[in-house]
Amino acid sequence: MIFPMFQVLITALMLVYAGYWRKRQVSRRNATWDEIVAKLRPNDWGFEDVATRYLYNEGINATPQDIWSRIEGPKGLWAMYKNAPVLVQLADYATSHGHGVSEEMLEGLRSDAFQIRISVLMALAQYVVVRSEVAAGVNAHRATASYSALIARTTNLFQEHSALLFPDFLEAM
Repeated sequence: MIFPMFQVLITALMLVYAGYWRKRQVSRRNATWDEIVAKLRPNDWGFEDVATRYLYNEGINATPQDIWSRIEGPKGLWAMYKNAPVLVQLADYATSHGHGVSEEMLEGLRSDAFQIRISVLMALAQYVVVRSEVAAGVNAHRATASYSALIARTTNLFQEHSALLFPDFLEAM
């Protein structure tokens, strides 16, 4: 008697979740520019300093510990975690309001965002569970470099394929 009830409960939960997921996907696709930009976390955690001093300049290498301290550790990691999918959503918006964006470019952006989130989760887990800033710093360095590349590629997408939205994108960043 319990097994059939358990099956019905699991099926009902899966259907409810599928409906919830579908509703989120539709609202995500129908989001306006301002709604998407409002989701971005502010860059008050030192990313500009890290990007201009270490990631965009050739020949300058930063240690993972230096990156960790400059992004303010977990604060910067969490901002990258939250901003990565929003940047992809902005790219999707630019694609729907622009022209000529290749599917490969969008899939590359999605893959980068996923890698950022994995690196951030690994860094936070190492910081919280193992209590190792060194191990967390290595993944934070990887996440920061990937985040910088994601921003550069998204900026390039806006410049080349959605020039009308480019000033709004720069203002949001």
